[in-house]
Amino acid sequence: MEKFIQNLDLSAKGIWFPITLGTIALIYILFMPKRLNWREIYLIFGTIGYVALIIDMFFMLNYFDIFDLGRDPKQEGIGDLISYGIIPSCYAVIFLNHFKPEKKWLYVALFTLLSFLSEWMLVQVGYMKLKGWQTWWSIPVFIIVFGFWLPWHLKLLRKES
Repeated sequence: MEKFIQNLDLSAKGIWFPITLGTIALIYILFMPKRLNWREIYLIFGTIGYVALIIDMFFMLNYFDIFDLGRDPKQEGIGDLISYGIIPSCYAVIFLNHFKPEKKWLYVALFTLLSFLSEWMLVQVGYMKLKGWQTWWSIPVFIIVFGFWLPWHLKLLRKES
């Protein structure tokens, strides 16, 4: 049991931030007025979590090695899981739940800003250590995800229903 607790990496500097942010986002999803049904929430949450984990953990960390999370870069802890799998999934669900096509770029701007500030705060609290990456470089990625990929993903989900 001691090894399990140790592997959670709970002593990492700034671990409180991803845990707090992930908890707040999950609670918000539970109580927000829903325009998405639970099936859509489930599929969006799982898909985004999977894609974020693959891109961040395998490509950005292992192949490009542009940032580290937590105390030990070789050990994935609970903060890593929350930072890669929970927070992006929550932001995607919240974005698509409130998304209105006539206000698309307003929502894209707001969620790009929210995502950027979240990443920036991970760096500021010391949980994320950049190694050749600049936080603002994520902005075009956020614009593509919120502006194009997530609306397409929701359209695809609803077409299959």
